[in-house]
Amino acid sequence: MPKKEVKAVLFDLDGVLVDSFKAWHRTFNDIRRIDGKKPISKKLLMKNFGMPVEKDIQIFFPDKNAAELTKLKGRYFLKNISVVRLFPGSVPALKEIRRKGLKTGLISNSTALIVKKILSNYRLAKFFDVVVTFQDVKFGKPAPDMVLKACKILKIRPSEAILVGDSMNDMTAGKRAGCTTVGYRIKGDYKIGDLKEIGRFIYV
Repeated sequence: MPKKEVKAVLFDLDGVLVDSFKAWHRTFNDIRRIDGKKPISKKLLMKNFGMPVEKDIQIFFPDKNAAELTKLKGRYFLKNISVVRLFPGSVPALKEIRRKGLKTGLISNSTALIVKKILSNYRLAKFFDVVVTFQDVKFGKPAPDMVLKACKILKIRPSEAILVGDSMNDMTAGKRAGCTTVGYRIKGDYKIGDLKEIGRFIYV
C-alpha cells in the first residue's frame, strides 16, 4: 500500500479509540425506558450506531427533539461510562503519531460533554490539537462539516489529512471533505485491523 505525506491524522472516538458500545446500548435503553418503550437489541443499535442525533430521533426516539435527546444522552451516558473501555492500541498509536510531529484531531458525533469526559477519564486530551463534536457544526457525520472544521483549525487542506473511522458515516464524511479514509475494520480507501498499521500510510 502506498504511503502518503500527510500533516494530520483525524480520529473518530467510539469504536476506534474506545469501546463504548455497551455504554451506549445501556444509555439508549435507559432513555427508552423512561418513555415506557421496549428495549432495543444490540444488533439493532449496532446497525444504526454513530448516527447523527436526527437519525437517532427518527429510529429510536420519535417523541424527542434534538435538544432534549442530547441532554438525556449526556445524563444517562455518564451513569454508564464505567463500562467504556480504552482499546489497548490507542495510546501507543497516538504517541507514535505525535512522535512523528503530525497534528491530530478528534471528530465525534457524540456530545461535547461525553467526549470531554471520556478524554478526561483516559487522559487522552493531551494527544489532540483539535476536538470537534456535532455540537460545533451544523451537520454531523456523514456530512463533511466536522472534518472541514478540524482541518481549518489545524490550518491544513483536507487532502493533507487521513481520517480513521469505524463506520460508513466516517468514511463518507472523510471522502466528502477530501481526506484519505482509513477504515478501522471496515472498507475505506484503505482498511486496517490494528491502529499501529496507520504508520503504513504515512511518511514524514
